[in-house]
Amino acid sequence: MAHKEKSLDNEVNLVPFISLLSVLICSLLLSAVWIQIGAMEVKQSVGGQAQTDSKKNPVVFARFLKDGDVEFRLKDAGKISRKLKIVKLDGIDGKLNIEATASHIGELVKQVPGLNMALIQPNSDSLYENIIKLMDQFRENGVADLGISPL
Repeated sequence: MAHKEKSLDNEVNLVPFISLLSVLICSLLLSAVWIQIGAMEVKQSVGGQAQTDSKKNPVVFARFLKDGDVEFRLKDAGKISRKLKIVKLDGIDGKLNIEATASHIGELVKQVPGLNMALIQPNSDSLYENIIKLMDQFRENGVADLGISPL
C-alpha cells in the first residue's frame, strides 16, 4: 500500500471573497453618508465654558409643577429680574394654559432685552404635549436657545 503524494498546489477561488468585500465596502460607504446626515450639533447651554469667558445673559427657567401649572423664574436680568423673579401660571384641567403662557412669555421678551435662552424643567408628571407647546411658545416669541433639563 503505497501512499499517494498529495499535491500542495491548491487553488483558492477568490471570486466569492471579492464579491463579499465589494458588498461590505458599499454598505460602509452608505452608512458613512447616513451618519453624517444624522449628526446634530449640540452645545452645552449651562456650564462647560470658563467663567471668565461667559457673559451673563438673561435666562428664563420654566418649571412644570403638578396639574399643568408652570413656574417661570428669570435669572441674570438685572433690576427687571427682581420684579419678575417668580411667576406661577395655573394650568387648565391638567394641561398647559396656552393663552396665559403666550402672553407672559411675550411680556418677558418685551421687558427683558437680550432674552434669548430658556430652560424647561419638566417633572415626572409632565405631559409631552405640554413641553412641546411651551417650546413652541418660546420659539414664536423669539427665544431661540431652548433646553430641557433632565429629571
